[in-house]
This record gives sequence, structure tokens and C-alpha cells, in this order.
Amino acid sequence: MPDRSELALELTDAVAAAYQAIERAGNRAYKTFGLSQRAHAAMAAVDLGGPDGARPSDVARELGVSRAAATTFIQRLEAKGLVDTNTDPDDDRGVRVTLTRHGLEVLLRVGQLERRLAARTIEGMPASAMSRAIHVLQELRRRLAQKSLEVVR
Repeated sequence: MPDRSELALELTDAVAAAYQAIERAGNRAYKTFGLSQRAHAAMAAVDLGGPDGARPSDVARELGVSRAAATTFIQRLEAKGLVDTNTDPDDDRGVRVTLTRHGLEVLLRVGQLERRLAARTIEGMPASAMSRAIHVLQELRRRLAQKSLEVVR
């Protein structure tokens, strides 16, 4: 049996590989609709603003990028007809971004495709195995959040 440090490396490698596979599957779903993962994330961030829309700063915060980067994403989405920008009724200097009807339809259809891909991925896997995996990953996340790891040279 491998020692604990070897198992830790195998676990982190498996998690990283699974994450990359999930990203690749998601990217296939996004590309079907002419989107990148970031464009999809930007649309989802706009959607969080609800019917009143989101401010570019809200989109930036959700994406973890600068306001300028969020504005670039928004402009690209607007050029594709997926979002509209309008003057913020609460602040004449600001704007609100909303999904267009087409943008909302694309966001919903991408979500449906993602769910179908996820469902196909787990076909045939026992529920007990999935439950154990979820438990292990949640515990790993909890432990990583608690630990402050120092880099030793």
C-alpha cells in the first residue's frame, strides 16, 4: 500500500485531472453556442443581476477580473447580440447590463447541455460511489480551507 504522502499526491492528481476533463466537456458545450468558458461565466454573472441587470463592476467581481476586463467581455457579448447595455436609472454615469432574449435562450440551452453531459458522465456509476466521492472532496476542500501551508525552501 502506498504511503500517505503518495496517496495525497495521487488524490490531488486525480482531482486536477477530473477538473480538466470537466472543463473540456464544458468548453465543448460553450463552443457549440460560439462561447468561451469566460464568456459563459460573464453571461451567468449578468444573469445574477436579475431583471434590473448587473453593473460591470458586479460582473468583474463575479469573474475575479478588473472592471476593464469585464467591460471587454460585455462589449464582445453585446456585439454577438447576447447582452444589452443601458444607462443605469440610479446613476446616469453608470450602465446596467442585461441579457437579451437570445442571450437568455443561449444561457439556458448551454446549461441544459452541461447537465446532459454531466448525466452521461455518471451513467452506470453507483450512487454510493458518488456519495463517497462527494464526501471525500468536500472534506478535502474543508481541510484545505483550514490549513495555512507554508512554502519551505
